[in-house]
Amino acid sequence: MSSVPPPPEKRWPSDAPQIPNPYAPVQPRAPFSKAAIAGFIISCVGLFVFAMVGPLGTAISGLGFRRARERGLRGRGLAIAGMIIGVADFAFYLIARYLLHP
Repeated sequence: MSSVPPPPEKRWPSDAPQIPNPYAPVQPRAPFSKAAIAGFIISCVGLFVFAMVGPLGTAISGLGFRRARERGLRGRGLAIAGMIIGVADFAFYLIARYLLHP
């Protein structure tokens, strides 16, 4: 009787590209900074209300930017946009208040 030897083990080279597991769990994303969202919304509303809401939106957006940076939250772009829109809102308010109606 002849015995058949087992098949050789398949060994992959160590430099073979590793394919990521498509069924691996997705890493959770960091939550948004609520202050950044609130500051952006207040700044945008300030453009349409045309009241002195710009400094409030700028301050809240600045707070949201700082929290997002320190705590690793998302929303830094919204906070920057809120600060820019808030400053523009306040500048438009000052122009309308003091230069157009002296």
